[in-house]
Amino acid sequence: MTLVYGEISTKGLAHCGGLFLFDSDTQKFRGSFCQIADTTHVGKYNAFASITHYRAYALWKDDWTLSFNSNRTVGSAGINADFSHIGFQVSASSFPSLTASITTHTEDSSLYATASIERGSPDLTKIRWESENETDEIHLIDALWEVDYLRKGFTLGGNFKSNSAYAELSHIGTKPNNQDREYYFKDSSQVWLWNAGYAHQFESTQLSASYLGLSADVNLIGNVHREENIKRFFYLPVDASLHYGDIRWENKLWGLQVHGLKTNIEVSRDLRRLHETLAPNRILPTSLSQALSFSFLQKNYLVDTDIDIAAATFGGYFSPEFKVTTHTSIIPRLDVHGYYTYDEISINKTSETTSLIAYKAEDEHWDWDFESFGTIAGIGLSIEKQFNESQRKISFEWNASQVIPFQADLHKHSDKKNSDSDKDITNKKSSAGVESSGAFKNGFATHLGVSVLF
Repeated sequence: MTLVYGEISTKGLAHCGGLFLFDSDTQKFRGSFCQIADTTHVGKYNAFASITHYRAYALWKDDWTLSFNSNRTVGSAGINADFSHIGFQVSASSFPSLTASITTHTEDSSLYATASIERGSPDLTKIRWESENETDEIHLIDALWEVDYLRKGFTLGGNFKSNSAYAELSHIGTKPNNQDREYYFKDSSQVWLWNAGYAHQFESTQLSASYLGLSADVNLIGNVHREENIKRFFYLPVDASLHYGDIRWENKLWGLQVHGLKTNIEVSRDLRRLHETLAPNRILPTSLSQALSFSFLQKNYLVDTDIDIAAATFGGYFSPEFKVTTHTSIIPRLDVHGYYTYDEISINKTSETTSLIAYKAEDEHWDWDFESFGTIAGIGLSIEKQFNESQRKISFEWNASQVIPFQADLHKHSDKKNSDSDKDITNKKSSAGVESSGAFKNGFATHLGVSVLF
């Protein structure tokens, strides 16, 4: 809601959204959020506050169940100001995080530069692993992944006649901290992000392009804490890169868009002691762990993974405006985009078993190739009402989109070897179409918002 008294104005926004990427008996991924935000403007100053509730949930089932769950409410508040050659912004949230930035610019803002810094220590997600067999020595792992990060960023941009451009570089570093709980995850990461954009305003249309790149070096560590002893049972070194770009040609009535994405994720095994991908023995109770150590019975898992994802979308939207009355407008929207994606996943796992008199290693290999093309269809509706000739205005907005695959093929290949023989024990290859479990369950997204200005 927005209230205006002389030089004082307030603007409010409430909106919710949801993403339902897929939902089946063995795999699930969904997310949702709701936010209420308010901004007050007094002269050169703006004060803003918001409260957001979000939830993200992912699940994978095999002979066990692995789930990731993040469900929390976050409040934030801050202030910014803009003067003739300098501006600043400070904000804090219950994430918790603290952010500060300073901007210097020419008097007409044709050139500007911004430096920012952010510090936070949020709980990223709860990770839960549960075996189907309740008699297993290790039946349940219920862990929390918490990060302690520092982000630094620098932005340079400018506006000249009908042209605008910007470039930004950011670095995020995290440090691992021990937690006072039985199971927990921590990470030591270095992440670089860079993005740039350009736009040219024609008489009635705008042509714009943007690019985003990411390079990440992440070391994810899983620890168990019992009886004042901390043991590492999980170690995953990840190297990741991402490249995304888009081109848009838009006006008030229609828009044409092209998007492209390429990402690669690599996990390499580390042969150093205490750096195994998974070491279940270290999770066992002390008494049982000592007995196994005495008999030299140890089991470790070493994993290599390579994931390549490539995707592109191309299409546009049509959004005419209909004047119902002098001050009321209805704006429907129709989106149609074609998509194509080709993804590859390769996993190599070595299971090492050491006993008092023998050593045994078993190698397993899996390959998945996924190819799909189809369309992403969306509809939307906006209703805007302006009260007489004043600044008071209220608007409602709703949109929804659904992925409709024309073809979705998944090819699988797996084989297994052990140290006693060079001969493959199993060698399977299959190809099958991926069937959707229905609309509003797989590849569905929706958003609803209300904005009030007084």
